[in-house]
Amino acid sequence: MIITLYKVGKDGKTHYYTVHDRQPVLDSPYAICASWRVGLGKEREKLHRFQTLLDRDKMIRQLISQRVKGGYRILYTFTRAGVSVGQDPATSATYQAPEAVSLQGP
Repeated sequence: MIITLYKVGKDGKTHYYTVHDRQPVLDSPYAICASWRVGLGKEREKLHRFQTLLDRDKMIRQLISQRVKGGYRILYTFTRAGVSVGQDPATSATYQAPEAVSLQGP
């Protein structure tokens, strides 16, 4: 899963924010990486680790909704089939993701 957002700042520069789950980690079953940069500048990133799939999905929604409220718009999204749906091996509980998620709120 990759979600990239952007906005044009007051200085006229484009700000980018990306959330992805491509980085595996050894100490947690689930992780997401949030990265951000201005224009072609150096990218910074923060790795978030989770013990459950539900916690990871909540964080993704929280990060994206904060940015949308801050004026970001969606630039690009990509998801693989089966992501965030099915059995969570960390808790052996079944979590069904919603069919559609609104970034604008309920």
